[in-house]
Amino acid sequence: MPRPLTFARAAVVEAAKNAFWEKGYEGTPISDLERGTGLNRSSLYLAFGGKRALFDEALDRYVADFIDPLIGTMEVVPAGLGEISAFFSRVRDVLIDDPSLAGRGCLMVNTIAELSRRDGGAADRAASFRDRLQRAFAHALEGAAALGDVDGRTVQRRASILAASTLGIWLSARIDPSHAAELCTAIRWEVGSWRRAAGTTGTTAASIDRRDPSSP
Repeated sequence: MPRPLTFARAAVVEAAKNAFWEKGYEGTPISDLERGTGLNRSSLYLAFGGKRALFDEALDRYVADFIDPLIGTMEVVPAGLGEISAFFSRVRDVLIDDPSLAGRGCLMVNTIAELSRRDGGAADRAASFRDRLQRAFAHALEGAAALGDVDGRTVQRRASILAASTLGIWLSARIDPSHAAELCTAIRWEVGSWRRAAGTTGTTAASIDRRDPSSP
């Protein structure tokens, strides 16, 4: 008899998320999902409609559990350079605290690299994630511009650079998490150099760190 699914759905999705995160979508056979979730093939298809639907739900869970809290502080008012610095500090902490887990990279970025060029649905999700990341950085930079900390004319250019750097950090983490953590620190210092004092550029990341409670 198939295992009852209603109360166990969250646990099943979590187990599937970890399986996909470890091996990628195409590298995770149904047999691995059966072992990881404790459900047989027919139960998985009955509950989720297929491997891809389960993957999409697992990816949604990853976004809700990891991406939303990570990016969210840059998406609300007020936000500024301190929130950008805190974002890269939190990413760095993730990379340092559990290198073996960090070596998996980011499930969303992995999905972009694996599927976006040959899967329309994955490509749409990739574009949505990229755009959200860039908007979050732009929102925080606009807040910094309103405070006079940065030149408003640089907001979109710098938001694009930060979004691209974030994707690069997660790809680098799959090679060497410690190096990716160093990149986070370097970017935080770069962001610190953007702050303007009395209409001139030149303060350091130390000035941001005083406003960033997550700084070491």
